[in-house]
Amino acid sequence: MYAPDTPTFPAPVSKPTRIQVVDALRGFALLGILIAHVSVWFDGGPLPGSVYQINSQGAANMVAQTFVGIFISGKFYTFFSFLFGLSFALMLTRSTDSDGTFLRRFAWRLLILGAIGFLHHLHWRGDILSIYAMLGFGMLLFRNVPTRWVLVAAILLVLNVPAQIRNNYNQFMAPQPTKAQNEQRQKEDEKLVEANYKVIKQGTYAEVVRVNLSEFKTKMQFQFESGRIYITLGFFLLGLYAGRRRLFQQLGEYRPFFRRLTKYTGLLVLGIILLFVAAILTIGPNNQPPKVIEVIFGFLFDLGNAALTVFYISGLTLLFQRLSWQRVVSPLAAVGKMALTNYILQSVIGTLLFYGYGLGLIGEIGTAMVLLLTIPVFLAQVLFSQFWLSRFHYGPLEWLWRSLTYLKPQPMQARHS
Repeated sequence: MYAPDTPTFPAPVSKPTRIQVVDALRGFALLGILIAHVSVWFDGGPLPGSVYQINSQGAANMVAQTFVGIFISGKFYTFFSFLFGLSFALMLTRSTDSDGTFLRRFAWRLLILGAIGFLHHLHWRGDILSIYAMLGFGMLLFRNVPTRWVLVAAILLVLNVPAQIRNNYNQFMAPQPTKAQNEQRQKEDEKLVEANYKVIKQGTYAEVVRVNLSEFKTKMQFQFESGRIYITLGFFLLGLYAGRRRLFQQLGEYRPFFRRLTKYTGLLVLGIILLFVAAILTIGPNNQPPKVIEVIFGFLFDLGNAALTVFYISGLTLLFQRLSWQRVVSPLAAVGKMALTNYILQSVIGTLLFYGYGLGLIGEIGTAMVLLLTIPVFLAQVLFSQFWLSRFHYGPLEWLWRSLTYLKPQPMQARHS
């Protein structure tokens, strides 16, 4: 082992044992991410109102859109974020390196991820890897924080408390913009959205890259304004907490805990859904509720998203331990082991299907039809992952990331001689 002040990175002596349930959860998260992205034609930002109208045409589209809105949108970037934090905890607990060596290696690993994410953003502006890379440095600050305080910070961030405080201030204390200012800003936003959509729908590959580059600042503004960046960090920390508690390393011991967690989060989600339905029936779908009600329901919306994410994680963890589910777990685990490769591959396929330099299907087919496309795409990823991992240790991009991390090509030989 190198001394702590050695600037190079030592290659690992042995590969740690993987937890199959975690890989399967990661594979399921990728399925949810695929559905979420396909449902908006792989556009990483807002679309013109005329484009969204296609989803209000026909009962099938409305049902599909409602399903995605309640059960998919906003639930799987959090799911994936939890697993990122859990992976960090597993790396931290398994590392035999000195603290300084681990910090340097992990920081370098994040820089590489940031570079991959930025290149990905140039092709698809909905990229989250660049955000993960930035927030990963924040994770390092929590590595020695007591576990109970990690949980407290995680809950506050998962519930989007920083954004909720800012929104309350803006609603009740900050000077309000005039009607003319609001209308002017709306016109400017609509003009920008129309221009970006035209590039995605009709533009060349080079034009898409240029507009995505210019939209990076807008993406980061959205992350802070919506609070998604706080929620993402919160689920990072929730994953770190789970790793420290060894919830997934000792699944048999914590099975009653996962049962209780599934039960109570499920009831919470059901209660929030019923409350929203009751509010819509009372206030009306097209009426503006009072500001206080908006604030309360904004909080309940974030709470419901977080609770449903935890429900998915805990419920699937229980299911994936059953023998009857092993036929499902194994394919999902193969996809999850190649999460980086498959995440990027989804964007490659999605942009070729929907963008102008590909088939140009964006805005041409409704949600019900595009959701059907997830079936062959994900099945292809399952088959590709199983084929690749039967011959190689790592997925292509996993190998690249690992090799650049250790500044040395990693072995890629077949598993079976």
